[in-house]
Amino acid sequence: MNKTRIEAFSDGVFAIVMTLLVFDIKLPEHVGAISNGELWSQLGQLMPLIGSFALSFLVLAVFWINHNFFFHSFLKEVDRKINLYNMLYMMFLVFIPFSSHLFGTYPYNEPAALIYGLNILAVIIVLRLMLAHVRKNIHLGNTLESRLIKQARVRTNLTTFSYILGVIVSFVFIPASIFFYLFPLIFNIIPGTLDLAEKIFGFELV
Repeated sequence: MNKTRIEAFSDGVFAIVMTLLVFDIKLPEHVGAISNGELWSQLGQLMPLIGSFALSFLVLAVFWINHNFFFHSFLKEVDRKINLYNMLYMMFLVFIPFSSHLFGTYPYNEPAALIYGLNILAVIIVLRLMLAHVRKNIHLGNTLESRLIKQARVRTNLTTFSYILGVIVSFVFIPASIFFYLFPLIFNIIPGTLDLAEKIFGFELV
């Protein structure tokens, strides 16, 4: 299996999916003039869609960073099973524009919040299966610091746990569900958050 081709294919899928997110954010077509007040009103109605776009774009950015780290820095060879896992990963990934649009269109409806959370959770679970397979069956690169690997594991566990909670509370209180969908972005995007958490809570990833 050619690792470079898998990476190139995956990067292309990520680029397409992240671009598709914005396609559903459209103002209704008007014939003739429209007042400033009407335009502001229509833009306001688009805010849930814009919010779901922003959330999904950041989530996809985290997935791309993690995918790139996994293939480029962590994984030194691939087998057929990794290729199949990666295709399953991409299948759930390309569903995100639909679940994101659904959530943005019906932000107060339980099914929309549930489907969105399950979609992201499915991507995370496939990644965890891929990692488990690699640890058992494939030679790993040994150039990474132990601390970086442990930080990656903490981020993965936090993200998984947070989305499980988000899916559960979507049955009860959707704003709490949105909070749990947003929470992992803190540790995955903002640099130094795990280092700060170590200082605050007095633990060390060594």
